[in-house]
Amino acid sequence: MFLKDIEDNKCKISKEVEGKSLCVIGGAGSIGSSFMKAILPFKPSKLVVIDLNENGLAELTRDLRSTYDMYVPDEYRTYTLNFADPIFERICMKEKGFDIVANFSAHKHVRSEKDKYSVQALIENNDIKAKMLMDLLCEYPSEHFFCVSTDKAANPVNIIKASKRVMEDMIMAYSNRFPVTTARFANVAFSNGSLPDGWLTRIMKQQPIASPSDVKRFFVSPEESGQICMLACILGNTGEVFFPKLEQNQMITFSSFEGEK
Repeated sequence: MFLKDIEDNKCKISKEVEGKSLCVIGGAGSIGSSFMKAILPFKPSKLVVIDLNENGLAELTRDLRSTYDMYVPDEYRTYTLNFADPIFERICMKEKGFDIVANFSAHKHVRSEKDKYSVQALIENNDIKAKMLMDLLCEYPSEHFFCVSTDKAANPVNIIKASKRVMEDMIMAYSNRFPVTTARFANVAFSNGSLPDGWLTRIMKQQPIASPSDVKRFFVSPEESGQICMLACILGNTGEVFFPKLEQNQMITFSSFEGEK
C-alpha cells in the first residue's frame, strides 16, 4: 500500500536516515520489527533495540540477519530492559542521545482491563512511562521521534483506547521541543496476540478455531504497519498524526477473513 510513497520520497528518506543513529523501543513486537525492516534499507549507522521480551529480541536478530539483502548496521545492539529503567537513561547518556527514536511499547489488548491492577499497569506503560521518555528526550533531543497510536484513539470507548488518546495529547505537548509524530491505523493482521495470529497457534496445536461473525474491522498487513510508521516518523511534520486512507470495501468480518485464508 505504501511502497509508492516510499519510492516517491526515497531521496528525502535517505537524507534523513543514512548515517544516523536509531533507537527502537518495543522493537521485538510485530509493528516495531516491521518498522525496522522498512527503515533499515536506508542505512542508519547504528541500531539499538529495547524490549522486555528477551526471546523476541533473539528471534528479531535471527530474522534480520536471515532476511535476504537486509542491511543491518555494524553497530547493532539489543537490550532486554524497560525503557523507563535507569539503565536506559545511562544508555542515552553514553550515546549522547539518538537521531531517530521510535516507541512501539504499549498495552494494546482490552483484556488488560480485567482488574484494577491491570488498568494501573497499562496506564503506567502507555502514559506515565511515555512521559518519562519524553522528559528524557528533552535532555537528549532527537531529530525524529515517533510513538505508535491506534485508530480507536479517535473515539475511545474503553480505558486502554483512552490511554492511547492521552498518550497522543501528551507527546504532542513536547512538539515544540523536538519533532514529534504518531500514526493511527487499523488492526494488524497476524500481529503478535491478534486473533488471526491465534488461529495459527490453534492449528499448530490441533485445536478448534473461533472467530466473531458479526464484527467488521479494517486490516493492514504487518509490512504496511511498519511502512506507515516509518513514513510518519521520517516525513511527518512535528505535531502530525498519520493514518492510511482505507476504503469502505476494505472493511471485512473476521469470518470472511478466515474464509479467504
